[in-house]
Amino acid sequence: MIKTQYDADVLIVGGGPSGSLCAYYLAKAGVKVILIDSETFPRDKICGDFVSPVGLNELKKIGIWEIDGFEKTNVITKAAIYVNGNHLVTSELPNLEGLANYGRVIPRLILDNWILESARVQGVEVITSCKFDHFSVEADSVAINCTLDEKSMQFRTKLIIGADGSNSKVAKIKNGKNIKPENKIIAVRAYFENTNCFSEQAELYFANNSFPGYCWFFPTSTTTANVGIGMMIESFPIKETHLKQLLFDTIESDPNFKARIGNGKIVDKITGFPLSIYDPNTSIVSDRVMLVGDAAGLINSINGEGMQYAMLSGRWAAESLVECISVGDFGVNSLKKYETKVQINLGYDMCIANIGMQLIRNRNLNPLWLKFFTIMGTQSKLDLKYADIAGGILAGMIPTSKVLTYYFISRTFFCTLKTSMNGLSVLIKSIRSVVIFSVRIAIQSIKQRKEYWKWIKNVNRSAWEAFRLYRLQ
Repeated sequence: MIKTQYDADVLIVGGGPSGSLCAYYLAKAGVKVILIDSETFPRDKICGDFVSPVGLNELKKIGIWEIDGFEKTNVITKAAIYVNGNHLVTSELPNLEGLANYGRVIPRLILDNWILESARVQGVEVITSCKFDHFSVEADSVAINCTLDEKSMQFRTKLIIGADGSNSKVAKIKNGKNIKPENKIIAVRAYFENTNCFSEQAELYFANNSFPGYCWFFPTSTTTANVGIGMMIESFPIKETHLKQLLFDTIESDPNFKARIGNGKIVDKITGFPLSIYDPNTSIVSDRVMLVGDAAGLINSINGEGMQYAMLSGRWAAESLVECISVGDFGVNSLKKYETKVQINLGYDMCIANIGMQLIRNRNLNPLWLKFFTIMGTQSKLDLKYADIAGGILAGMIPTSKVLTYYFISRTFFCTLKTSMNGLSVLIKSIRSVVIFSVRIAIQSIKQRKEYWKWIKNVNRSAWEAFRLYRLQ
């Protein structure tokens, strides 16, 4: 019997944070790893560039904090929220045990290269400008076909890891299907120079014209910023949307946003990118195959955060895989340990975020959703604990499921009552608005009954998925 000759134990497709961190930990454990990427590093990657305190912890573990230039990256200590041109609240990032009370904005052109080089130092064989084409799982190996310098080549390894982003080709081959439109978000981003920013303050802008979605302004220095807008691909009523123009329109219509941009100019060009959110019904492992980061759909649909989950999943995948390698078992049941860890630590929280995303797909209810944000902002000004929860969720520091706690719900409810009953005239006006809004929604639900039925089914499905994963907690 001829013994299979392996080029490496593991081949990782994608040199972003999830792939490079996974490669780093595998190589550190003595595993032979090949990492391929279609581009040459350093290379840009479309992103908001914000690294949360959770993400910073992961970077610290692999020595990125010690790299020359890390301390010069821009520090974010607080966040400001604006709704329809009105300043809602500005609050400091919460102080939580084990986490820094700040994040950093680090352009992916810089960050991804730092992590990739750290993996290379550990002994990972990095092959750039290498385009992944296909893979096939065989009895004792994975055959992986690639193109390098216009020449076809094949690797044979014990396992393949897809870390190739939201448009993952590895995931598509593994799952045999494309991602559903309702599980996708689209965003555009540009770098601006000569802006009037507060370098320590990240800003989010919500408005009727861009909801369900928001604009962001993340300073990369005292005068430059990462500016962008993200929205769901599928919402109703259907509205023709051109995100680049919508970004400019929002800047022009919001006096605060416009003031931040000032006389700033775009550096290079505006670029777009898709994001795929978590789907608990799609497995992230199969025989000799694992998915990490965006390729696994590990993106929080409420705040768009994916960086910290990419890093966490990369480390978790490596830790689980080292055990599998030690016993020589790469079957799906063995790899399920990694998937279970993701489900326990992230699944329930991401399903709660998905419920929120499914709810706000209904653009007829935009006034209600934006009113909810306004109430949260009002309560945050009065209650530091409440502000820490709300701000911590947006910064990826606190689980989204905290919105379901008695404390958060009761404070939101009483703030709503207080706002609505601030005097007889305000109460009458509030009741009148609720009645008019309810009648309008009732009429719309009849006219758009097919869309409403689909919307209700999606919300119920997300709620059931959350309940199912809650039982794993």
